[in-house]
Amino acid sequence: MRVGWLLILILMVTCAGGVAIAGHAQQSPQNLLPLRLTPGLVSILRMVNWVALNEGIYKKNGLDVDQCMPQGDVEDLKQIAGIEAPTQYRCKPGGAPSPIGLSGGQPAFLAHFQTSNTSRRKRVILATLQDRTNYVIFARKDITVPEQLRGKRLAITSPFNILGFQALVFTRAMGWEPDKDITFVQDPSGTNEGLLSGKFDAYIAGEGLPLWQALQAGQKPLIEFKYWKIPMASSSIHVEEAWLQNNRETARRFVKAMVDTIAVVKQDKQAFFRALARYYNITDRKMQEFFYNTWDFPAKPYPAIEGLRNAKVLFDGYPGLRNEEFRKARVEDYIDDSFVRELDQTGYIDSLYKKK
Repeated sequence: MRVGWLLILILMVTCAGGVAIAGHAQQSPQNLLPLRLTPGLVSILRMVNWVALNEGIYKKNGLDVDQCMPQGDVEDLKQIAGIEAPTQYRCKPGGAPSPIGLSGGQPAFLAHFQTSNTSRRKRVILATLQDRTNYVIFARKDITVPEQLRGKRLAITSPFNILGFQALVFTRAMGWEPDKDITFVQDPSGTNEGLLSGKFDAYIAGEGLPLWQALQAGQKPLIEFKYWKIPMASSSIHVEEAWLQNNRETARRFVKAMVDTIAVVKQDKQAFFRALARYYNITDRKMQEFFYNTWDFPAKPYPAIEGLRNAKVLFDGYPGLRNEEFRKARVEDYIDDSFVRELDQTGYIDSLYKKK
């Protein structure tokens, strides 16, 4: 399943306050640019997209967005939380793919060098909304300290995604080697069923539904990576380089819409709750608060270049990569920070957080 996320807390601001923040964005141009998006499940970057749609922030930035929830995410929401996503917001079969990727920046970067990747279309990261470690390791109840994982099985959803990254961070921190001191087990679900059935001894849970599921089951964290604060390139906005060359205005408007929405969410909790209830049918206040408090967005979401540099070190020599090409790659060639930098250097982002 797609592993997911969320945000911070602050006193509830009135709805009017949230509208005022959103209204700070420039008025939308006359020509709305069309854009199709398929955000994933309840995770960091995706909820910002739904708030942007619900609060009219896309249109304020000159975008006519067609946004829907993929069927796989509908099924995950049902399986983990027992909640039916509203039918009208589900993706219809056969829809066109989104030109903008809304997923881990590091996996998008590593994909260029995976031996299994034959398309080789270069993708560029425009912004990163999750720029440091934040996931959790849960283990069997008899495993109470990290050292007890030596010789055990640690489940991740993929070796090249953010869970794989944090598994390597943990392994290197312990002075261990993968496949020698600890075994990585691929479990696409990212949930606790395999732990309960004995398929593995511990697993890394993402900050969205998997974390909610584990805590509701009474599981206690063994490792909380949020306290490690290691730079990583997780939830990001990335696009094909060829698409960007011909669609820079669409990209500019989209990045600005995300910056505007982050400001709204950080200062108006209710805007987040409204989107969560409308698009995911999550109305339970305890669950809403849990997701809201899971992550603190960066106000200035520059592409996580330090996270990519860490990935180059951790994955050097890793099986499944074209390692000579990977070693020679410059991470600077796989980002474009000009959109965030312009909003930052002009003082626009800071202006979103000045008291009205």
